[in-house]
Formats: sequence, structure tokens, C-alpha cells
Amino acid sequence: MNRAVAAVLVAASVAGLSVFATDASAQEEPPPTSQPPFTASGTIELELIDQTFDLAPGGDIELVYRITGDLATVAELTPPTTTTTTTTTTTTTTTTTTSTTAPPAPESTVPPSPSPAPSDAPPTGAPVTEAPPTTEPAPTTTLPPPVPLTVGVLNYEPIDDPRDLPGILGSNPRSPRISDQFFIDGVGFLDARFLIDVDSASVATLRITVPTDSDPSVAERLKFDDDGIHPILIQVSVDGQVVARHGTVVERRSSATTTPPPIDLSFIASIDDPGPTGDAAEFADAVDELDELLGIATAVDAPITFDIPPSVASAAVDANRLPDGTADVLLDDEVLAAPATPFDVSSAAAVDRVDAFERQLNAGEDDIRTLLGVVTVRDIWLATEPLSAEGAQVLRRLGVRYVAMPADVYSDTVANEGTDDVIDLDSSGSGSGSGGDVDDTESDTESESDELAELPDRDRFVELELPDGSTMPTLIIDDEFGATFEAQRTEEILAEQTPTEWALETVAQWRLAQYAAPRSEQRDRLGRLIAAPGLGAFDPTLVTALQTFAEGTDAVRFAPASALASVTDRQDQPPGAALPETAGPSLEARLDRIALVEADLADTATMLAEDDPRPAQWTRQLDSLVSTAFGDAAVQTQLDELVTEAAGLRGSVVAPEPFTFTLTGREAQQIDVRIGNTLDEPLNVILRLSSPRLDFPDGDIAVTLDPLDTTVVDVAVKARSNGTSPVTVEILTPSPAERALVEPVRLTARVNAFTGLGQVLTAALVLILATWWISSWRSKRRAREAGTTEHAGPASDTDPVPAE
Repeated sequence: MNRAVAAVLVAASVAGLSVFATDASAQEEPPPTSQPPFTASGTIELELIDQTFDLAPGGDIELVYRITGDLATVAELTPPTTTTTTTTTTTTTTTTTTSTTAPPAPESTVPPSPSPAPSDAPPTGAPVTEAPPTTEPAPTTTLPPPVPLTVGVLNYEPIDDPRDLPGILGSNPRSPRISDQFFIDGVGFLDARFLIDVDSASVATLRITVPTDSDPSVAERLKFDDDGIHPILIQVSVDGQVVARHGTVVERRSSATTTPPPIDLSFIASIDDPGPTGDAAEFADAVDELDELLGIATAVDAPITFDIPPSVASAAVDANRLPDGTADVLLDDEVLAAPATPFDVSSAAAVDRVDAFERQLNAGEDDIRTLLGVVTVRDIWLATEPLSAEGAQVLRRLGVRYVAMPADVYSDTVANEGTDDVIDLDSSGSGSGSGGDVDDTESDTESESDELAELPDRDRFVELELPDGSTMPTLIIDDEFGATFEAQRTEEILAEQTPTEWALETVAQWRLAQYAAPRSEQRDRLGRLIAAPGLGAFDPTLVTALQTFAEGTDAVRFAPASALASVTDRQDQPPGAALPETAGPSLEARLDRIALVEADLADTATMLAEDDPRPAQWTRQLDSLVSTAFGDAAVQTQLDELVTEAAGLRGSVVAPEPFTFTLTGREAQQIDVRIGNTLDEPLNVILRLSSPRLDFPDGDIAVTLDPLDTTVVDVAVKARSNGTSPVTVEILTPSPAERALVEPVRLTARVNAFTGLGQVLTAALVLILATWWISSWRSKRRAREAGTTEHAGPASDTDPVPAE
């Protein structure tokens, strides 16, 4: 480095950069004469392919550029070549290497002296024979030195307005912020050929290391005194004429406590669930989307969060479309927890069926672990439909740390009345993406702000209150910036910028927005959850470029979406922002029928073996029917099918035929009850017998009916008295509800069991009873007779004597 070049550059800057003309102007006028004559009829251009963004006090700036165009014509840059030169009489092989470094000074060529006459020459006057001509060696070809090639690096005062950035970056910058008014310092490289590697006739690589310092500055270092985003101008000059210019920026930071904290970036992508009513074509499309997402996970090293419905993962496995090593592909990524069947948590909460939602969520987590080999995360809930406050409270209880919403869902879900908050300038943070003029950027920004004026910032959480007094952090997904990663938009950007130039512009825009924020917000920790519009797959090219750039700077960093809750601050709640009391379609009408079928299946399930999978399947299916993924007609159809299935199981039990049996002893005796089973599987039932004159010591008997057979059950019976007695036989489900499986069967019992002492005692009792009755009868008779005599009385002497 030489201060003379720096002085020239500084002088040119102060003079309005008159010598730093654009490529076209530098090549329209012939430059000063040189050997060989320098012709500037071609063009060259600088493209940024790598650079350091962070600059510590006294640190170095590393810049890597691709030089393209007519390298040989403009700057005499040619790839190394090897040539061979021969003469007619003597062969001289000369290897000449053309390199990007200055060749040595040319060597002088001296012609050879004539050869002396031989000693045996003939005498004077003798006939002379003409000697053959002597061949002189070919002269050595020397190359003149190439034209001088220098590189200048200039820096300017830091900028604080994001709108200044597009005019600074890229080839041939023309922003007033890189004029002599804001110029700080410059250094130069006199022999820049040492910094260039020529790759081909039209491509070379320029690598520059620029040391820096602060006041007082030395000649060989670029002076930086202030923190902030500094414009940097790089100029390539050939023989004193500027032939290529490029603008970039660096962020000078003297202390981590005085500069904004890093911005955390997370990417999320989702697949729409075709649901239980999806057809084969819908599932095929969903599996194609899953294949795209796995391709993105392979291409991008940064962690990505995926919302993969369990049904789509199952369809991929069934179609043999899931690649080997899927778990390894997703090792550093995240898969969100999701119900096995699409389930509106708000609707479930409204009808007090959170239990069904939770079972479906657990089932979905199990499915993903089985199908993809990964453990899901509940930290973030992707709300693609309106969410109620009660539903959010359920999610909070189940371990969800924050809710992520697309902007349109936030607008539809969260009441936001009377807020004056608007989105910051270029809320996408992507800048123009092409170095367009400032007016277009302002126009685009104004239209976006008018459309989404009610939305809070997308880089911090909004705290929304829940019914129990807690809050649910909510983050708006940045799908505006995510539009950058759609294939067409990516193609448009790369047609005008290198991936590094785009990444630099994006990060610089974000950092400038941090510097421009109110002082109270400059230290806020920001996080962006980025997704393509529609939350689908995206082109990974620019994501990879942004990740590569992030690896060399502390300005941004990539993080899993689940981590944003820990590294992102909250913003002031916009006035009126709140989750609605209710959301999602009402499920009350279908729940009554579901409850009846649920009870029906619960009874039937007790008839099956403990390891039978059907009860769990029924429960899962009933839970899914609470989901709004089903229409009412579809729900009724499935419920009818379940009722029919349960009735078929219960109807397979065959009741015993009625019969009569006799008991003759005092002790309990056995009778055989025959129960049939028409199914090819065993069934569990309860056998119950009852009678007014009989006892059944074993009580209710649990019976396992053999498949396709009649099972004989021995029942102990004990008589309480002689005589004929009815016996009722019932066959019930083993459930607490004791549902009857068949109509009760009536048996007849004849008891002749009471003889011997029992009969004597009975006879004695009868005799005593008869004696007591006879005695009582005689007493009553005497009393009557005695009463009659007393009423007649004795004869008196005064009584009249009847006449004869």
C-alpha cells in the first residue's frame, strides 16, 4: 500500500470523484498511451461474492470480488499460458508465462559478432570458394510491462436512513452519501495484479484485505472513528482511469453494549392436511410437498421448523415415497406437534371436549415419531385459522409457549381497534432487492403500510390476555419478506445481484432499522419467523446465502422457531388487541349423537379382549369426529357405521334355551347354562341368575365365550324351600352399565329338598297350629253357649203359667 495512491484517491473524492468515472465513460475516451497501447473498448464489472460485515476498532475488512468482462482488453488480465518459438536452423524453446503480477524489466538483446576467419584460409589471389551463408540466432522476444492496475478503497460517514442503502450498494453506486461531502479516508493498492487471480479469459477473482484504525490514522490504514453502517467504495483503475466501481457497507462496532443486539431468524413451512375426507389426488399433492420440504432441509444447514400432518407422513410411507434416512435429514430441524386429525382447538374448548383434542394431539405425536423417527415440539402452535381466547388457554396448558399467525389470520382473529401503529419502513427487511431507486421503495412501502396499518411489528411478540389472567405471546409470521424466497422472485433478484450482495443488503436494512428505532427500542431483542406466502415450500438459494452471510457476522443468527420465545422481546400491546371469546364452527349439534354412540361403544368394548385394538380406534375415531374437518353429514355416516359394528358384536351372543331342573338336596347343586357365540373371536359377558326361592352362591359369573361355539357354564344353585320356582337368566356386558345382550330367559326350578327332621318339624308345627286352632274354636263355642243360657235365666214363681 502506498499513501501516494491514497492521496490521489482522496483528492479525487474531494474533487467530486471526477476521476472515478463509470465504466462506460472511462472507455469512451482513449486513455494515455502505453506499451502496448491500452484500448478501453471493452467493459469489466465487479461482483461481490464475499466480505466481512462486522468491523471492530483496528480490525481488517476482507473483500472478495468477481471481476467479469473483457479482462484482456481493459486491464490486460489473461490466464497463464505457455508458448513455444522455433527458428529454421537452431531450435530454441522459450517458455513465457503471463501472470497477473508485474513481469521483470525487459532484457537487452545484442546481435552476435561475426565468426573469425579460419587459420587455413587460402592465400591471397587464390580462387575463392564462397562460403555458405551463416544463420544468425533468432532475436529474443521481450514483453513490455502491462499497464498499471490499481485498486482504491474509500470509506464515508455512517448512514442512518434505510432508504439511502439501495443507492450505495452494487456496481456504479450514485448515492450522494458517497460524495466528497461525507468522505472520511481512502487507501490504495498500487500493484493490484498481486491481488487478482485470473480464472479464465472473462473471469478473475480480486481479494482485498484493508486494515483500519482510528484517529490519528496512518497512511496504510482506513480510518474509522464512529460506530454505525459505513459506505465503502471500491474502484479499479487502469493507467489512471477508473474502469469499475462497487459500493458496499460495513458495520463498525466498538462495544456490544452500545450497538443493537443480533436479530434471530427462523424459517417455517407447512403442508395443508387433506383431512379425513381427502381423496387420493389431494394426498398425492401433499406427499409431493413433503418431498419438497425434505429437499429444503437437505439443502439448508440452518434449522427449519416444519408443520407436517401425520396423515401426510402416513400417506408418504404407504406410497413408499419417504426417503431413507428421513430422521437424519430432519435431525437439526423441528417438526411441530399436530393432532392426528385436523382439530379446531377453539371449537373443542367451546363444547368442553378438550379431552378429545388432547388425545388426538398425543396420537399425532405418536404417529410422527413412528413414521418419521423424530420427536415433535409443542413450543410453537401454528394458527392458520381464527383462535379463541379459551382455545389459546388450552394450548398454554398443554405446553405451547407461543402462537404464530400469518398476517391475515391475525387480522381476522385479533380485535385491533383504534391503533395508530403502522409497519416500519420496508417491514419485510429485504430492501429493494435490486438496488432500485428510493422513490419506488417508498411507494411500495406506503401501499403495504396502508393495507396492513393495523398490524403490530413482526419482529416482536404481542402479549394477548387469556381468560384465566395469563397471557399468550403471539408472533406474526413474516410472509412479506418470505415472498423473496418464491422461485420467480429469487430468479429476478439473482439476475441483478449476487447472493452475497442480496444478503448484505438485507442484513444492512435490518440493522439500519434498529439504529433508526427510538432509543428505548434500540436494545430490543428482535426475532423474525419467516415463511413463504401460503407457508409452503420455498427456493433455498437465498436462504443458503443468508445463512452463509450470518456465519460471518454477529448482526444476525439463525435459530429454531421454538427458541424465539426465549430470545425475542415483547412489544407494547396495540390498543384493543385481544383474542375473541369464540372461534371456529359450533359443534354442539353433533355432540349429543356422539355422546350416545360413545356410551354404546364403551359398553361393547368391555366384551373384547384387553389387547384388542378396536376400543382405542373407536375412541380415536370419535375424537376425530369432534373435529371441524368433518361435515355433519360425514359425521352421521361414520356414527351409523360404528353403531352397526357395535350392534354386530353384541348380537353375536346366543341366549340359552329355557329348561326345567329339580333340586333334591339341601346342599348347593350345579346346573348347566349354555351360551352361544356366532363370532370367530372370544367375547366376555356376565351371566346372572335370580329366583325368589333359590340362592346362587357364586353371584354374577364372568364368562368368556368360545368363538363359533356354545360355552357351558356350571352354575351353583341352592334351594331355600320346596316347591316350583321361576329362575331368570340374564346375559350382560361386563361394563358398569350392565347392558343386556339378550332378552331374559325364564327357567323353572322344582324343589323337593326338605325331608327327615325338616319334615317332622314341619308336621309338628302344623299339629301345634291345628291344636291351637281347635282349642280356640272350642273355647269360642262354649262362650257362645254360655252366653245364650244366661240370657234365658231361671223360672220364677210369679211367671204366668201358660194355659192348657
